[in-house]
Amino acid sequence: MAEAQFRVTVVENLESPHVVASGEIDLANVGEFQDVMGKAAADSATLTVDLAGVSYCDSAAVRALFALAATTELTMIVAAEGPIRTLLAISGLDRVATVVTKE
Repeated sequence: MAEAQFRVTVVENLESPHVVASGEIDLANVGEFQDVMGKAAADSATLTVDLAGVSYCDSAAVRALFALAATTELTMIVAAEGPIRTLLAISGLDRVATVVTKE
């Protein structure tokens, strides 16, 4: 099975920056994920991170999201079903950030 291609982009809107990630986020690319989120959140108190297209996150990605949630009002969009929603609940990220499900 081929690995899902990691991608991360920033979508600027009027309310707050919006980061969209897809594929697998792991130790190999978490630095890029952190950099993009950090730059997007630099001039804003809030940030939305769309993880609906993410198929896998390792502990490095979870750590990056916790670090961001400590300094920014973080909203994460996740698929209604799947491993990312479960990961956010198990890790406790859903208690320090807002989680919105996407059908």
